Amino acid sequence: MLQVTQNLKTGKLILQECPAPALSNGNILIRTHYSLISAGTEGSKVTTAKKGYLGKAKEKPDQVKKVIDSIKSEGLLPTYKNVMNKLDSPSPLGYSSAGEVVEVYDQHSKFRVGDIVACAGTTAAHAELVVVPENLCAQIPKGVSAKHAAYTTVGAIALQ
Repeated sequence: MLQVTQNLKTGKLILQECPAPALSNGNILIRTHYSLISAGTEGSKVTTAKKGYLGKAKEKPDQVKKVIDSIKSEGLLPTYKNVMNKLDSPSPLGYSSAGEVVEVYDQHSKFRVGDIVACAGTTAAHAELVVVPENLCAQIPKGVSAKHAAYTTVGAIALQ
C-alpha cells in the first residue's frame, strides 16, 4: 500500500510502500478515492519540517517545553535519542478524505462494505487504505461525489 509521509528531520516528502493498516474495534477500513491537501495545516507542517532545529523550536514552543520536561525526568541523552528517532521516523500526512468501505470490524456497525464515506482525523491520511474510527466517518449522501466529500473535514473546521 502506498502512503504519503514526511521525514520531520529533513522535511522530505516520500511516497512510501507501507503495510496495510490493521482493522480494530470501533474502526472501518476504507479504500481512499480522494484525499484533500490542506494548504494551511499541511503546508505549515511541510514548511516547519524543512527548517533547522532552531526554526523548528521557534515554530513549536509547546514541543520545546515537552523536550525540557523530558530532559528533567529522563535525562539529556535518552531525550536526545527520542527526539532524533521521532524526527527521523516517517510521519503520515493528511486528515480529510473520502472513499469506499472495504471492511467493518463489527457486524453491528452503521456502515456496510461498499458504502462511500467522508473521513476525518489524522488516520484519514493520504494513503491507499486507511483505518478510521466510525465516529470520524459520515456516509456521503446520494448526489454528492466522493471528490467533493473529501472537503468535509476542512469545511467543518471552517464552520467551527
